[in-house]
Amino acid sequence: MRKTMVYLENDQFLMLKKAAASSKKKVSEIIREAIANYLKDKNKVDYFSFVGIAEGPRNGRTSEEAEVVLREVLR
Repeated sequence: MRKTMVYLENDQFLMLKKAAASSKKKVSEIIREAIANYLKDKNKVDYFSFVGIAEGPRNGRTSEEAEVVLREVLR
């Protein structure tokens, strides 16, 4: 574990202290949990974000087959 410094607005600090007191956790614990949750969400891959961004073949059934293609890729 590494030590670091974080600058907070006064109201953020007060709300954090209040949350720590009511949850019986340390402020540092709450900060680590918040950072972990933030980073977890950033590392998620949205496999469906590419659907519809490109033109498929003429007279193709790309949109109808997108789920089939995704199932094969995600196996």
